[in-house]
Amino acid sequence: MNKLFKNISIGFESIKSNFTRVFLTSIGLTIGIFTVSIVTAAVSSIDKEFAKSIQSIGNDKIYVGRMPWSFEFDWWNYRNRPEIKEEQLEYINQYSEFITQSSMKQNYWTRASYENKASWLQMNGVYPNYGEMLTGTKVINGRFFSENEWKLQRRVIIVGGSVREGFFEGKSPLGKKIRLGGVSFEIIGELEKTGSFTPTGSLDQVIIMPSTTFQRILTRWTWNEFVLQTSPNNINKAKEEVRLIMRVARKLKPEQEDNFAVNSADAFTKQFNQMKIAIAGMGLLVTGISLIVSGIGIMNVMFVSVRERTKEIGLRKAMGATNTDILIQFLSEAIAIAIIGGIAGIMLIRSTLYFLGTAIASFDFGGIEASSIDLQMDLLLTFYTFLVCVFLGLLAGFVPARTAANLNPIDALRHE
Repeated sequence: MNKLFKNISIGFESIKSNFTRVFLTSIGLTIGIFTVSIVTAAVSSIDKEFAKSIQSIGNDKIYVGRMPWSFEFDWWNYRNRPEIKEEQLEYINQYSEFITQSSMKQNYWTRASYENKASWLQMNGVYPNYGEMLTGTKVINGRFFSENEWKLQRRVIIVGGSVREGFFEGKSPLGKKIRLGGVSFEIIGELEKTGSFTPTGSLDQVIIMPSTTFQRILTRWTWNEFVLQTSPNNINKAKEEVRLIMRVARKLKPEQEDNFAVNSADAFTKQFNQMKIAIAGMGLLVTGISLIVSGIGIMNVMFVSVRERTKEIGLRKAMGATNTDILIQFLSEAIAIAIIGGIAGIMLIRSTLYFLGTAIASFDFGGIEASSIDLQMDLLLTFYTFLVCVFLGLLAGFVPARTAANLNPIDALRHE
């Protein structure tokens, strides 16, 4: 055992005497480790944020609107589709077997102001039962508006979780009045902060009001959709049923294409998975190239080291060192070079993620705090990083170490 440690220590002594060369050689590995770590941390963080978004959308919800939740569609064709109208929801409620609850949802962005503070917020005009359909958040302060307030077109609103910090400096917003599009509204409820985004916006920056009030006061340029609730087990059947009912409600002929879109969380998931695969693929490509270049660099340095120390190898063999001793000495040196590059990469990625996380957490959007993205490098990835470093050093250093171990001691001593 002492002999093994002695051979390893000789390899480390060689690294100390040529540290600049070793450091420059390990930079390629540092870049590779940094790339794979930053991509993994980014994909992991996106996964977490996406899970929040899906929870906000709901796996039991169907959304009927003009546009599909897709990045691949003809905008100029879809923009001319007829508006989603409230009477079409009556068809769905009357004929659907799978829809258990439904609500009209009208969307409009407007400038909200309170005292000397202002920001752009998304307004939603909905039915009273929409409070029971909310997923991913809930009313944690105050209440949702009632059926009576909906019928009487009251100017009451429920605000998203970020409005408290943005407008009221952390104090309760209940009973306060803010102006939306020049009209004063009373806050009667506050939603739990989610820190997530959906295809239609963030629930933290939303204002919810009775749809009757919305239609009476804020009728300009609205974006309408239906929010339909069903059982998660019946989501596909319900989507097809709703599609057929909407075709009847819109009086479409059999040969005509749908002039509406039936969306759900699964469509968003497909788009996300494609994007995640593309990001991971690019990261792995850059990482693979960096590791290959780094491996070649380590092998080249080890061959140079063997050539420079040929006499030393001959002398050690003449004094009784075996081929295994020489092999361990040079393999230890190669593995140490790889580990140095790996440690530098890990230190770089950890500091980078820390500063990125701090910067994102302090980012402001329109005066309202943005959701912080949790960028972390997990311990399992760190462990695998060390394994990759050791394996790469072993692989890149084996041939030069084998060459050194097989040198004839007499020829090595004669080497100039």
